[in-house]
Amino acid sequence: MVREITILPDFTPGYVEVGGKIPKFQYKKSLKQELEEESLTREEAIDLLKCMLLIRNLEIMICDFKEKKGVYGPLKYLYIGADHVSIGQEAVSAGAISTISVTDFITSNHRGHGDALAKGYFAIKGMDDEALVNFITEDEETVEALRPETGISSREQLEKEALRVYLFRAIAELFGKEAGWCRGRGGSMHIADFKRGHLGANAIVGGSMGMAVGSGIASRYLGDKKVTLCFVGDGGFNNGISHETMNMACMAQFTNGLMNKKEGVPVIFCAVNNQYGYTGQQRGEVTGIDYLAERCFGYGKEGMHAEVVNGMDILATRDATKRGAQIAREGKGPVYLEFWCSRFKGHNVKDKLFTKEDESYRTLDELSAWQRVDPINTYAEKLVEEGIVTREQLEKLGHETRERNEQMAQKAAEAKSPDPKTMYFGLFSETTSEQVPERFRNAPTLKKPSFLDREPEQEITFREAINECLFQEMARDKRVVQWGEDVADYGGAYNATKGLLEIFGRDRIFNTAISEAAIIGGGIGAALRGLRPVMEIMYIDFILLAMDQVANQAAKWKYMSGGQPSIPLTIRVTIGGGKGYAGQHSQSLEAILAHFPGLKIVVPSDAYDAKGMLASAIRDDNPVIFIEHQNLYEGHIARGKVPKEEYLVPLGKADVKRKADTSRPSITLISWSSMVTVALQAAKTLQEEGIELEVVDVRTLFPLDVDTIISSVKKTNRVVILHQAVEFMGFGAELIAQIQQHAFDFLDAPIKRIAAPNTPPPSSPVLEKAFLPNERDVIMVVKNLLNQ
Repeated sequence: MVREITILPDFTPGYVEVGGKIPKFQYKKSLKQELEEESLTREEAIDLLKCMLLIRNLEIMICDFKEKKGVYGPLKYLYIGADHVSIGQEAVSAGAISTISVTDFITSNHRGHGDALAKGYFAIKGMDDEALVNFITEDEETVEALRPETGISSREQLEKEALRVYLFRAIAELFGKEAGWCRGRGGSMHIADFKRGHLGANAIVGGSMGMAVGSGIASRYLGDKKVTLCFVGDGGFNNGISHETMNMACMAQFTNGLMNKKEGVPVIFCAVNNQYGYTGQQRGEVTGIDYLAERCFGYGKEGMHAEVVNGMDILATRDATKRGAQIAREGKGPVYLEFWCSRFKGHNVKDKLFTKEDESYRTLDELSAWQRVDPINTYAEKLVEEGIVTREQLEKLGHETRERNEQMAQKAAEAKSPDPKTMYFGLFSETTSEQVPERFRNAPTLKKPSFLDREPEQEITFREAINECLFQEMARDKRVVQWGEDVADYGGAYNATKGLLEIFGRDRIFNTAISEAAIIGGGIGAALRGLRPVMEIMYIDFILLAMDQVANQAAKWKYMSGGQPSIPLTIRVTIGGGKGYAGQHSQSLEAILAHFPGLKIVVPSDAYDAKGMLASAIRDDNPVIFIEHQNLYEGHIARGKVPKEEYLVPLGKADVKRKADTSRPSITLISWSSMVTVALQAAKTLQEEGIELEVVDVRTLFPLDVDTIISSVKKTNRVVILHQAVEFMGFGAELIAQIQQHAFDFLDAPIKRIAAPNTPPPSSPVLEKAFLPNERDVIMVVKNLLNQ
C-alpha cells in the first residue's frame, strides 16, 4: 500500500534469472503474422474482441449500479451483490480461454466475471448446432424468463441466441435470481457452469487452487488429456494453499516411474498479477521478488515451464496459454503463466481513484499509464490497421454489445427470485454410487490380500475392518483413489491402509507432502471430476490446517453452485486421547465440523459399523468426514464379528447398542465413538446394582437420527450425554436442544452431560486420566440423576 513505488506497464522482453531462465514478455508477433501463419482466422480475431467487449459491458453495468445509485441505461435496479470487477484484465480471460476446448476446465476467483463469460463465449463457439439448441432450452427458468428462439436455421443467429442465454444467466446470478447459473445461491463471486467446464469461482483468495490440482490429477488418472486453467490473483499466490498445491502438482512421483503412468498434472496456474492484492503491492512491498514466477524453480527442476506474459495484449495471453496447454496435454505439466496486467477499478467500487484526493495506495499517473494500454482499445486498433474491421463496424459492435447487456439486465431484473421454501435446495445430493459404470468396474489387483481367506464371521479389529472396506471399495470401483500423508508404503500412521499399495499400485494410492489443505482441496477437485477420493488426515487436530477447504469449499460448493455438482469425497481422520500426546494430538473436534452445513459426519464405535459405514460414506455423493478413534483400532474393545463380504450400514441412523429394561430404574445414555465402549462398561456394572442404561450410539452426527434418540428418551425419561470433547459448545449441547424441543414433556429430570473439562488435553498421565471421561464418571452421574 505504497504510492512511493510506481508500477508502470513496462513490457521490455527479457528473462528472469533465478535457478533458471524464465522468459518474460517474449511475444513479438503482430496480428498480421498470426493471420498469415494461420494460427488465427479473421473470425477468431474478431471473436477475441467480442469476448472482451462482452466482459467489459457486464462489469460497467455493475459499476453503474453502484456508482449511479442503481441506474444503468434505462434500467433502475437495486443491485446488492459484490462488485469486484476486472475492467482492464479482459485480455487474460478472453485470450487464455480462447485456446482451450469446450471439454477443458477452469477454476476462477472473486474477480471472475470475465473468466465465466469467456468460458461461455468460447464454449458456444465450439458447440455444434444440436448442442446449442439443447443449451438454449436446458433451463426451464431461463426459457420462461427469456423466451429464447429455437427454430433458427442460421448458425450465426443460433450463436447469438445462445450468447444471450449465457449472458442472461450470468446477470441473473448477479441479481440473485432462480434462473442464475447457481440459482442465486452463489452470486457475483461464485458463478459456476459445470456442464461447460467451469468448476466455479471462489471468494476465498486462492481457494480454488486445490480444486484445480485435483481436477488435473483426475485428468491424469483418467487419461482424457483435458487441461484445467486455474485463474488466481497475485494475492492468492501469497497464500499457504498456493505453496501446497503447486508443490503437489509438481510431485516427482507423477513422472519418475514410481507410478505406472509417467505424466505430469495437466494444470496451468494462471497468475493474474494486477499488481495489488486489495491494496498490498506485490512488487516492492508485500513480497521480496519482482515476479511471482521466480518461485517456480522452487517446485520443480523445469521451473513449471514458467513465463511472464503481457496480460494487456490478448494475442500474447492467447499464445502463451496455447503453448502451455500443449505442454500440459503432452504430460509435461504443470505450467505457470504470470499475466502482468492492471485492474482499472479498485478492489471494489468504493475503492475509487478519480481525483488526486483519492490517491491512497496508487497514483493517478500510474493508473493513466496502464489505461493507455487498455487491452480492448489497443487490440481494436490492430483489427482496424489490418483491415479486419472498420471503425464504423467497431462502433456498431460496441453499440450492439451494450444494447444486448441492457436487454439481458432488464430481463434478469424481471425474472423470478428463488422461493424461500427452497432454501435447502442443493445442499446435499440424494444419490449414491449404487451402480458402478461398466468402465470402472472390477479394478485390477497386483496381489491377493490375505484377509480374503479368513472365516466369514471371524472377529476382526476396527483397523482391520477399515482396511477390508478400503480394499473392497477400491476393487469394486476404479474411481476410488486415495492420497494423504504416509498412506502408501507405510500404510498410514495407524496402518489402516497397510498393504493397499502392493495390491493396487501407486496410481491408486500415493503419498503427499504434509499439506492438509492441498490434500483435501485436491480431493474436492477430483470428486468434482467424477472420481471418488478417500483422503486421510492423520489427526483431527490437523484438520484445522485445512478448514477453509473443508468448511468453505467441500461443505459449500454444491449449495453455492445451485446444486449442480456432486462431491463424492470421503475424508478419514483420527481422534487421539489417553496417550499423553497433549493438546495438539488429542482433541475431539467433531462439533466444529458438524457446524458447517453440507458435511456428513460419521463416528463409528465398533468394527462392524466401521466397515459398513465407511463403505456407505465412499458410495455417498456428498462430502463425508469419517472419524476413527485411535483407541479403537486394536485390541478387544471395538473388535467384533464382521462379514467378509461387502455390506452397507446406513448413514444417519443411530443404533441402540444396549436396550434398557424399563421395569427397573433406567436412563438413556447417548454417546458415540470410543465413549460408547465406556458407556457399555458402565451399563454392565450398573446392571449388577439394578440400574439400567439404554445406550444409544448416534453413529452419525449429521444427519442426526433424532427419532431414535427421542424414542429412547420417551421410554426412560432421563438422559445422560457422554462425549470425549470438552463440555462447552460440545455436540452434547445440540443433543440437549433437540431433546428439549422434541421430548421436553417426557423428561423427569434435567439432562446431564459427561465431558472433558474446558482445557486443552494435558500430557501428564495424572492430568489426562482426570481429563478423559471414564466409567466411574458415568456411574456417579447416573446415580445422582436417579436420585433427583
